Amino acid sequence: MLNYYRYKEVYELFLKGKPDEAKHLLMDLQSRYIEVCDENNVLKSQVQEFEDILYLSKNLVYDGSYYWLITGNIKQGPFCSACYNRDGILIRLHDDGEARKCYNCGTQYERDNAVAAAQGVEKSAAPQRLAKVIPLYK
Repeated sequence: MLNYYRYKEVYELFLKGKPDEAKHLLMDLQSRYIEVCDENNVLKSQVQEFEDILYLSKNLVYDGSYYWLITGNIKQGPFCSACYNRDGILIRLHDDGEARKCYNCGTQYERDNAVAAAQGVEKSAAPQRLAKVIPLYK
């Protein structure tokens, strides 16, 4: 934390004719200021990561086959459930008419299973997950 009264000390040292001591104190204050700015930037990026995680936890929906991201009134997706469950990344699936394929992991999803899941007919007894907790450590 910066001590603001020390800036007054620098000013008084210059007035007393002690420029070397004033410069030394000013350099110390400058290095502390840089440390505080760096810490502030780190904290801002952490807050942004937390906001992103919170947004995903509120707006990511799993329908039994795919993940969908709800933004406003728009349902974006579908996203590969294998990639999200394994790596925590949202990869949009590509539709070729008969199946949807993930170009990242190569998983193919049959459209019939997805349509049945969307209509409420479950093919498996897998529990429905709304979101995945993303670890914050690296």
